Amino acid sequence: MTKNFKKLKSLHELPAPLILYNCWDVASARAIQQGGASVIATSSYAIAESLGVVDGEHLTFDEMFSVISRIADNVSLPLTVDIETGYARNLEELAQNVERLLAIGVCGVNVEDQLIGAANPGLCSTEMQCDKIKTIKETAAKMSTEIFINARTDVFFQGRDETVDLVEEAIDRAKAYKEAGADAIFIPGLLSPKLIRAFVEKSPLPVNIMMDGMLSVEDLQKIGVKRISYGPFSFFQANLAIQREVERIFEGGRAL
Repeated sequence: MTKNFKKLKSLHELPAPLILYNCWDVASARAIQQGGASVIATSSYAIAESLGVVDGEHLTFDEMFSVISRIADNVSLPLTVDIETGYARNLEELAQNVERLLAIGVCGVNVEDQLIGAANPGLCSTEMQCDKIKTIKETAAKMSTEIFINARTDVFFQGRDETVDLVEEAIDRAKAYKEAGADAIFIPGLLSPKLIRAFVEKSPLPVNIMMDGMLSVEDLQKIGVKRISYGPFSFFQANLAIQREVERIFEGGRAL
């Protein structure tokens, strides 16, 4: 476990960014491993959609854990998983969930600071998120192991215009999350190359960006991004490939 944690952490310290092409089941995880990936990462969105459920912790933790445990049994690479806000009503439940993940070999988690189920988009307090980060780290320590925390802030996922002030808000959270024990900061929704660079320059943590097609891996590397996630894009690509093949088959059939 500690070995995989150290490998995952070291991959955030290289000149080239760590690229994560996210999986959602055993088949996709195996394909990604066989394709040459260095780390296996799950997408909560893709897992939920593959089970016919909307993303946003509409699955139970047991349902999510069932998928993750099957993936863990079938890959040999370090495994980092998307646990959204933790699938927990309190810190005790969060600790229990993390214990279960550690027990099957998970060495990293994404944990986000949005408010799940809120009537309007919003973020939990910085203090609350720091408590979650500390709980995750303390749980790993009690199990004599380590876990890599990719702290996701949804500052840029709240429908607000991208501004320098918003970048400063995210930087303040990144600083607090680092102090609490986070190992990286994930900022999905930030698209402006100028503001991504401004964030990277001030971030106390390695920065994770969601691939959106606007910037290439090379562009993001030049900016200083250390981790690039495909999120649900891999799931969309797989489904589109199937749809196009089926359309080709049936178009061909009608042409006969």
